[in-house]
Amino acid sequence: MRDVTILSGVALACGLLVAPASQAEGISFQFSGFGQFTVGKVLSGDTKNLTLPSGRPRACPCAIANWEYVGVYEKSKGWQADQESLIGLQGTVRFGDSFSATAQVLSRPNNKSYRPTLDWGYASWNVNDNWTLQAGRKRIPLYYYSDFLYIGNAYPWVRPPQDVYGWPIYAYDGVNAAYTGQWGSFTVDANLWTGGFTHKNAPYNTELYWGDHTHEKWSNMVGGYITLTRGDWNGRVMVMRQKDTIWSEAPGQPRVTWTPGYPTTIVALSLNYDGSHWLVRSELNRFKQSTSQFQYDYYLLGVGYKMGDWTPMVTMSNYKTKDLGSGIEGRTTRNVSLRYDLNKNWALKAQYDISKDKTTWYDFFGDHKLLTLSAQASF
Repeated sequence: MRDVTILSGVALACGLLVAPASQAEGISFQFSGFGQFTVGKVLSGDTKNLTLPSGRPRACPCAIANWEYVGVYEKSKGWQADQESLIGLQGTVRFGDSFSATAQVLSRPNNKSYRPTLDWGYASWNVNDNWTLQAGRKRIPLYYYSDFLYIGNAYPWVRPPQDVYGWPIYAYDGVNAAYTGQWGSFTVDANLWTGGFTHKNAPYNTELYWGDHTHEKWSNMVGGYITLTRGDWNGRVMVMRQKDTIWSEAPGQPRVTWTPGYPTTIVALSLNYDGSHWLVRSELNRFKQSTSQFQYDYYLLGVGYKMGDWTPMVTMSNYKTKDLGSGIEGRTTRNVSLRYDLNKNWALKAQYDISKDKTTWYDFFGDHKLLTLSAQASF
């Protein structure tokens, strides 16, 4: 709890000390940030002394709240504030109207004991009013909320449904071309990117699946998305191809390669509505490898109603692997969430999840009921 107390104190201090943009000889600097203090408790679920496929034990009832960095709540630990609380800082230096450099540093649990790490770091060139070229490190825009995954003000839930959001590779080092424009009555946002990323000793792989010192690399990434907005509706289509390599290097053991550069395709569709009162969120995704025949299907559908500063919402989500003869991994979750906006920068949220484990391939996390409370801010 000491790390969490320090983290929340830093977040509060940053929220009170927002640095204004400064300018000197055509160079300007802008600073922004975000953070959240989140506590969760598993209320009930399947009781088991779980040994994951990686060989690591978990005391269940338990619930995965973050796949990228394996944020897991366990009932035996009561209320936990050390799984999702985080703080992020972003700075942009602008060199005139056309060139800029941006960096984002994030401190989060289960990632080197809250040691800040660089999530974004890229340079931008505004070619004209429509096109921007960028190079460096960015999040992969696999999902509708990829760019805002840890900025709680951007979405109605405590967290985007984890049945959909979560792969071990979340960023890429490369280049991209971003487009914004108006096509008749449609506002257009599009992006094309290419690059790669290697995640050494990825928590997702090490803690959940393969075991110690397991690494993953997505190479030869080529992807693109387009979002069309008209009135209260917007729709998004994303397609990306890459080669997926997973390998283990345990001390004193020879390297073991699990997936030697398997060609992989990820497709995502989303359709959303933001009216004066009603809102709808939906995503439908598929991850498929041609060599291994591995396939992952996942979706979410949520409906909410805005009443002034209050937004209650009900959401269902699901994921399921293809049965290749030995069973599946799968989960179905229903949740009720409530958001209250203190102002444009602060939101208080509560969420109650009921999740059913559909996995038959191996003994996994089991069913659970999870209650989460969160204070989330941007500044």
